[in-house]
Amino acid sequence: MSSTDKEITGDPIAFDDVEAMGESFYDEKWTDGLPVLAPTAERVEAMLGGRDGGELLGTMPPRWRRAHVHHVAVNAVLAGCRPEYFPVVLAGVRAILDPALNLYGVQGTTNPAGVMLVVNGPARTELDVNSGHNLFGQGWRANATIGRAIRLCMINIGGGLPVYGDMSTLGNPNKYGSCIAENEELSPWEPFHVERGFAADQSVVTAAGVTAPQNIAILSQDPIAILDGIAGALMSSGSNLVLFTAQPLVVIGPVHATHLARNGYDKKSIREYLWEKGTIDITGVGGTDGKAMREWKARCYHVDGDREIMRPTVTPEDIGLVIAGGKSGPHSAVLQPFNITQLVSKPVE
Repeated sequence: MSSTDKEITGDPIAFDDVEAMGESFYDEKWTDGLPVLAPTAERVEAMLGGRDGGELLGTMPPRWRRAHVHHVAVNAVLAGCRPEYFPVVLAGVRAILDPALNLYGVQGTTNPAGVMLVVNGPARTELDVNSGHNLFGQGWRANATIGRAIRLCMINIGGGLPVYGDMSTLGNPNKYGSCIAENEELSPWEPFHVERGFAADQSVVTAAGVTAPQNIAILSQDPIAILDGIAGALMSSGSNLVLFTAQPLVVIGPVHATHLARNGYDKKSIREYLWEKGTIDITGVGGTDGKAMREWKARCYHVDGDREIMRPTVTPEDIGLVIAGGKSGPHSAVLQPFNITQLVSKPVE
């Protein structure tokens, strides 16, 4: 059996030499290329916290291996997670295994899409998940290790290895792992998870199959200028939404959110504006691109007189809006989704 066919079973592995362990795990393709923490029996048991390690969560593509709770715990240890993070990791795994996310497509595509988690509710503050300045960047253990645990599960359970299972042409940095929290304290509107039907005091994880965030820097306080900047990014030339029917994630920074709210916009009206204005005219577009647009995005296509208009999503409600980031700058972001990818939310149990 080649190393690419092996998987971490969750059985205790003992290494007296940490460096030797790291080299061995790298050779077996059990890592993301970064150093890992030894998954000793004690650490795995601490991560499980008394849970039934034999519970089957589902099968994970592209190799459709069984994902048991024990397997997830092993990968959470490898990633450097604290045991208190594990309920969020489990909710994240349940979310990515939901067929609506299309993990098979996200794992095996040539597109640079990966998985990002958004945390809402009390878990944000209890676990110190960054929702403010530099939330997509370095510096927060919870963000880094929770996101990394999901990626290691996708590698070691799902078999998403570069070239062997992950065919991404370019990839993107957030494929090492990506986890953020909504900045509920600085949001002028109800939290993302409440919009999705959960209680405000409930901790919820939402998984998104998306590319890296595209920064939208709009210095104006004019709400139309802000919304037009975001709308233009949704369907910019070459972006995924030009071709794919899916649910994107828009992260609105607190500065932009403040200007929008002050001028009477709520999340519903923002979505409607982005859906109406974030369009492109594909009249006369032919060749492979034109064929793909009309077939793959047929549900977003409509004729307006002698013009062929393509909307970003099937409905305004398909645009996910999260308020996050620091309050020191006028920045927002668009995260482009992969094809047939929906946002999936699961409670933290």
